[in-house]
Amino acid sequence: KRDSSTRDDGHSKHHHHKSHKKKRRRSRSRSFSTSLSPIARRNPVVYMNPAFQSAYGNSRGPSHSDFELRATLISQLSASEQRISSLESELRAAQLARGRAEQTVFDVNAEKLRLEAQNSEILQVMKTLERAVENLQKTCSSLKMESDRRRKDADNAEKTILSCKEQNKFLNDRNMKLVKKCEELCGENKAILNRRDESSKEIAEMRPRFEKLQIELRQRIEDGRKMMAQLRSYEEKERIWRKEKADLEKRIEIKDAMAAAERKNNDEWKKRHLNEKADLERKIKLVEPEIRRLLDAETIKNAVEEIRAFYDQKLELTLNELNTLKMKLAKKAEESSSSSSLYIGKHRSMSAPPYCYMSSFKVSLSNGVPSLSSTLTTYSSLSSPPDGNENIT
Repeated sequence: KRDSSTRDDGHSKHHHHKSHKKKRRRSRSRSFSTSLSPIARRNPVVYMNPAFQSAYGNSRGPSHSDFELRATLISQLSASEQRISSLESELRAAQLARGRAEQTVFDVNAEKLRLEAQNSEILQVMKTLERAVENLQKTCSSLKMESDRRRKDADNAEKTILSCKEQNKFLNDRNMKLVKKCEELCGENKAILNRRDESSKEIAEMRPRFEKLQIELRQRIEDGRKMMAQLRSYEEKERIWRKEKADLEKRIEIKDAMAAAERKNNDEWKKRHLNEKADLERKIKLVEPEIRRLLDAETIKNAVEEIRAFYDQKLELTLNELNTLKMKLAKKAEESSSSSSLYIGKHRSMSAPPYCYMSSFKVSLSNGVPSLSSTLTTYSSLSSPPDGNENIT
């Protein structure tokens, strides 16, 4: 119950943070649009060619893949919470089984004490009977002596002997019955001892499993905390990315388009991206044996294949966009060279240098798998390539 309440509090805080962030983003956009006039937004130092002012007027919105990735992470977090709840139910079942086993041991011990008391009583009866047998034996010997002395009185002696034999037979039968009963009680005592040993073994076998379940529960709780921390870092990265995107849009508005430099930067960016992809694949291949020893091999293999397919898809999309951008830039260069050749001058020292999107494209590994923060940075770089109206630097 305590974990569920903390999870509910975490969800409420998470939704409150999302709504607060949306409100803050709307207020920021309104304040930016209302506080600055068109004259105030214009940079008085950097010169902007009138032929390119219409090309830099548009801005891009957020990509739909950002929201899909966010929804995927939230679904993974809910699945982890469901797993934690199932482990809690298993822990409660194990505790219930432990209580039942302890009750069984208590009952067995009580039965053992009862049988020991009964056994002690039987031993006392046997001792009494042994004394009686000894007395009877003494009586029999005295009777024999009397029969020797009283041979003359044969009738009385024979009657006495017959009575003694009958009494002896009765006592022997009774002793045999008592012996059988003692044997049965010994067998029952042995069975009870065996049951006690089996119960002790079951308790010893259940204790490691119970401790293992507790350790697994603590690990799942720690994993849930880590995922919450990663989600918060993801949201912080997203906020930083949006801020950087706004700064980039401001920088793009004050830059001069240089077609040859852009093509060169695009080729360098493409080579760097391919090198980083090869480096990432090499690192994944190096850490695959360790991952296979630590985690389930099939799960890790599927995760690596998904990451590899993800980066291959993103690379293909980026290359297609680069080819489209090259065609657009070529057409734009031809149009601009024919229409505004008089307005294009030399590149001045006051112009801002080209900005590289791949400066933040760094992939880090955490236990052989790309971490959430590095995936976020890479995804933000890949999912926001410039269109035909922006510069690629």
